[in-house]
Amino acid sequence: MGVSADTRIGFGSCFNQEKSAEIWKAIGGSDLNGFLFLGDNIYASRNFSRAKLETAYSKASEVIPWDRLGPIQATWDDHDFGRNDGGADFSERLVSQRLFWQFFGPHMGVSQPASEGVYNSAIREIEGNQVQIIALDTRSFRGRLKPTLIRNTPGAERYVPNSDESQSMLGETQWAWLEDQVAVPADIRIIMSSIQVIAEGHGWERWGNLPHERDRLLELLKQRESSDLLLLSGDRHLGGVYQIEHGNERFIEVTSSGLNMAWSQSTEYLPNQVGTPIRENHYAVLVISQSGLERVTWHGDDGSQLSSFRFD
Repeated sequence: MGVSADTRIGFGSCFNQEKSAEIWKAIGGSDLNGFLFLGDNIYASRNFSRAKLETAYSKASEVIPWDRLGPIQATWDDHDFGRNDGGADFSERLVSQRLFWQFFGPHMGVSQPASEGVYNSAIREIEGNQVQIIALDTRSFRGRLKPTLIRNTPGAERYVPNSDESQSMLGETQWAWLEDQVAVPADIRIIMSSIQVIAEGHGWERWGNLPHERDRLLELLKQRESSDLLLLSGDRHLGGVYQIEHGNERFIEVTSSGLNMAWSQSTEYLPNQVGTPIRENHYAVLVISQSGLERVTWHGDDGSQLSSFRFD
């Protein structure tokens, strides 16, 4: 679908339906041309039940300004999946999946896919660019993580890398689907991952917990049909930019996490972090022009700009 100049696509994660919904007023007034839900879209992982999840979605739906967001896409993370740090061994994941699609499907214009999981993709025409947005599911098929032996130690807060190559992040069906997706012609490709992909130096959930899977992802993305690429992530209760050189390519990741769950006490500075993290409640806006990816800005509860990053 075509949109006007200076297309503005909002994105964010970590909205607790029991806390203040003030930020949705700012988002609704931000003149957006779309919104990407990066996971933890509601919180219902403690003492999980279908009724609790349904109630959480109902409360969130009452405050989200659906008619002012433009086209949306969504994935989930652990708190809307139904188990904190959960993966493929969560027995109620199909219940959560059905409710995810009942909540987001009508707004995305899709019904529940035949296969398990919530991964999805779409292509939009933006400023003459074909923009492909790929939403990954890092919960439904994820294998075992390796717990730290020194909990709450910086760099090993919860997990350390697991070298067991039988443990997957996406599962083979989703991997095959992703291979097909990155072969689709596009000028710009945006990858939505609920957990951080390239951020280094912390022991919370991230793709680096399964390093062989992160390498597989980056190698696959390097082989994509020629396009600009941007990684988006949530989960961390802060906002920031990260970059790495992998082979002959620079990867950039933008995190927006903390619609109303930002961690103001965070003191982390990671080795591949660019600039200062955003530690207050926020949402982010990606600006795309005819020339491609322009900039990202982060905004607070009242819509005021907190920080910005311009792409080279």
